[in-house]
Amino acid sequence: MIEIRKLSNGLKVVLEDLDHFNSIGIGVWVKTGSACETKEENGISHFIEHMLFKGTNKRTAKDIAIEMDSIGGQVNAFTSKEITCYHARVVSEKIETAMDVLSDLVKNSKIDETELDKERQVVLEEILMVNDTPDELAHENISINFFEGSEYSKPIIGPAKNIKRFQRSDLKKYMEKHYYPENMVISIAGKMDKDEMMELLEKYFGDYQNLSDKRFSETCAESFIPKKSISVLKRDIEQTHISLGFSGVAYNDETRFAYMVLSNLFGGSMSSRLFQSIREEMGLVYSVYSYLSTYTHAGMFGLYAATGAKTAKTALDLMQKEIIKLKEKGINDDEFINSKTQLHGNYLLALESVNARVQSIGKSLLLLDYVDTQESILAKLDKVSKKDVNDLIDFIFDFDKMNAVFVGKILDQQKLEGICM
Repeated sequence: MIEIRKLSNGLKVVLEDLDHFNSIGIGVWVKTGSACETKEENGISHFIEHMLFKGTNKRTAKDIAIEMDSIGGQVNAFTSKEITCYHARVVSEKIETAMDVLSDLVKNSKIDETELDKERQVVLEEILMVNDTPDELAHENISINFFEGSEYSKPIIGPAKNIKRFQRSDLKKYMEKHYYPENMVISIAGKMDKDEMMELLEKYFGDYQNLSDKRFSETCAESFIPKKSISVLKRDIEQTHISLGFSGVAYNDETRFAYMVLSNLFGGSMSSRLFQSIREEMGLVYSVYSYLSTYTHAGMFGLYAATGAKTAKTALDLMQKEIIKLKEKGINDDEFINSKTQLHGNYLLALESVNARVQSIGKSLLLLDYVDTQESILAKLDKVSKKDVNDLIDFIFDFDKMNAVFVGKILDQQKLEGICM
């Protein structure tokens, strides 16, 4: 059973008691990411996420690692376009240690100048790693291009020039704007007594305050209309990486469940049209798939494939032929039913992890201000009709708004771009 409560400082808490688990997960969520940054701040949310693990007033970075390792726990964090999350997973009886560590990171991080300079180099290396990883480069650039003109276009990791100039004062100033109880959520899932858990949370997080008068309370991004673009990034590698972006849907739009059904049957599984056509029948690729990127006010329906430079044009041509076939004939009964059944099963299997539960309930409360329960999500998925899915096809696959990114050894750029025209 899921319950939403509040600490004395106004920080919202969502609890899900799972008696059959021996572990427990906790997430501390902050409603900020690259979409909430200015151009000059771009990359700072991710940099802060790194720096909070570099030492507090009572723990060094090594102490944090040793303390969590000594109880067999896991602690980590991630930053997205709208969210920063610090999370841990431990056996149930060690939850207080995890709370102590996470609260210390968020409340008492020193952001030491010496550590900042060292971590700066780590983030710069991460940027270089993305640039040297063609599939990540393709996904990063399709997001930048597709969301051009929107706050969602800013890359999470930020540009190197920003990372090189960020100082301790910049990070502290940004935290003053975004790290405050009303802009945060704590989610906990696992075996627990909820009243005891609230007492522990009050002990470790109830005194957290941010009295700055510079709090950021505006919407990070607005809805937008994508414009067509084609981008070619030449790299001396064996494959060509193809990334296509089409109109998507916002996270709070319930038509996303119809999008999920369509994405799954079109390129989301081994039985999907793209996988069967391009990999199984033609043997042109190892990897080909579709996916959804959903945010509070916008989204993208993405397609990706990687193939040899000599077969890139053929693979792209087949992707577009499958799209045209879908637009002309729609989906059939069997694939519709199979897709919904598969999504239903995949969702239930994914939730057999406390981390997945923490992610699901925490993100929902942070972005929607309510929790979409397991029962509610499955009911919305079951409600999707074949007509709902078919009605989306022409809207999504509008070639006049399609974005394309090619990364790799491009043998004939004109032919690739020609297919996309």
